[in-house]
Amino acid sequence: MRITQAERQYVALIHRIRETSFSTYPTKGETISVVSTSIDLVPYEVPLLRGRKIYWAGLVGELKAFISNENTIKGFEEHGCNFWGSWANDDGSVDVDYARLLHNFNGRNQLKDLIRGIKQNPHSRKHVISLWDPSSSAKQVPCVLSYQFIVRGNKLHLIWTQRSADVMVGLASDMFSAWLFNQVLARTVGLEAGTVTMNIADAHIYKAHLPKVEKYLSGYRTPDDEQEPEVIIDGDIWDFTVTIKGYRPMKTVKFELLS
Repeated sequence: MRITQAERQYVALIHRIRETSFSTYPTKGETISVVSTSIDLVPYEVPLLRGRKIYWAGLVGELKAFISNENTIKGFEEHGCNFWGSWANDDGSVDVDYARLLHNFNGRNQLKDLIRGIKQNPHSRKHVISLWDPSSSAKQVPCVLSYQFIVRGNKLHLIWTQRSADVMVGLASDMFSAWLFNQVLARTVGLEAGTVTMNIADAHIYKAHLPKVEKYLSGYRTPDDEQEPEVIIDGDIWDFTVTIKGYRPMKTVKFELLS
């Protein structure tokens, strides 16, 4: 299975961080990081890593849970997402600003407003969802600051702005999540999915992850002549299904969540 454009950029970012980064000292361990980077995703290529396995079904479930405004671990698990337990409270509730702010930011449903705005005034430059709430007391505030959608012709493009990216854990999944969000939203508003540009302020690797980084880098190259995975998306943002056939990554390299 050939290496995607997204994975080539991902690997280049890892090399850049290892070679030109500086050390920082957040609460969960020392990192090496770079300031300001971007990754460009194309609509016709699903950005799943080939050099290590990405559990895409859980990411589909996460997006569905956000859209459904779930705020309990049980709700996330019912959608097929089982990795939000780290932010759960004793009663099973979970602080999910991603979901909360989509549906209620100072009384406005940003998601519904966005869809309505794209349909009514597609060329507006105000198709923005903000995920930064300075008053939030959530255990885990969003790493993504905003989504901005741009319509050109019959294509919907997404500018994804991220304040922080754990490259070995979060970013590997975020690439697929960003791509999928734009794919599903484009279907909802009757447009074709365009490009996704991910702008990242702080891209970092935890030093504790470096031995496994080497393991990933040593095996990420795979033959360029294998067929691209088949992706089937049905429905719209309110009720969709995703099927991916032919995704055959090299191996599983597990990176523990530290951030």
